[in-house]
Amino acid sequence: MSRLKGIIFDFNGTLLWDTPYHNKAWNIFLDRYHISLSDQEIRDNMHGRTNAEIFKYLFKKDLSQSEVDSLASEKEAIYRHLIINNNFDLHKGSRQMFDFCLACAIPTSIATSSDQENATFFYERYNLKTWFSQRRFIYNDYTFASKPAPDIFKKAANQMFLEPDEIMVFEDSPAGIEAAENFGAGKIVVINSTGEDLNESPYLVLDSFLDAINIIDLNIVLSREGGYIFE
Repeated sequence: MSRLKGIIFDFNGTLLWDTPYHNKAWNIFLDRYHISLSDQEIRDNMHGRTNAEIFKYLFKKDLSQSEVDSLASEKEAIYRHLIINNNFDLHKGSRQMFDFCLACAIPTSIATSSDQENATFFYERYNLKTWFSQRRFIYNDYTFASKPAPDIFKKAANQMFLEPDEIMVFEDSPAGIEAAENFGAGKIVVINSTGEDLNESPYLVLDSFLDAINIIDLNIVLSREGGYIFE
């Protein structure tokens, strides 16, 4: 049993089940450049990675920052267009989970591999300021290594003034889970947004945040020293 005091949420694929839209945007983008990849290749080599790493992988060479920025802007504009046109929303239970954490005074943060442009889009479109201050919405500003490095979780933990073993991390991707392991999270919970068979996962696997609320609500008690105990 771990004494936990806060929660870090990954965003894409965890709170926003947007993998099909990212895949579709990548497919549109890749078609323009006559590059062919399977969905599994995209998941293994692109999800949770920075744009610089992704484009280096795709074009098999180092690119200048201006080239990376131009390519990233092109792809992400396609993605945002798909999100808006399909009126795509946060996954069920996400807002209820945020409300629950707010009511219980549980410190929370979001740690996303998205860049500033997409992070701003998410923050405004989904009205995340209701639950998260901007300093607790951590995005990739290219000043630290991307997942599976633990840097983004360390930055989020610093904003909450908590140690890694005091934090529960919700993740979905292999790179994100590995990052949470490298971070030393007190507990890792996997949100199965892809519908894969994760029976062999060593971690608790949930299908939605409605399940997360039920589990936490049934198992948490406030300790005398402060902080919550999640069984």
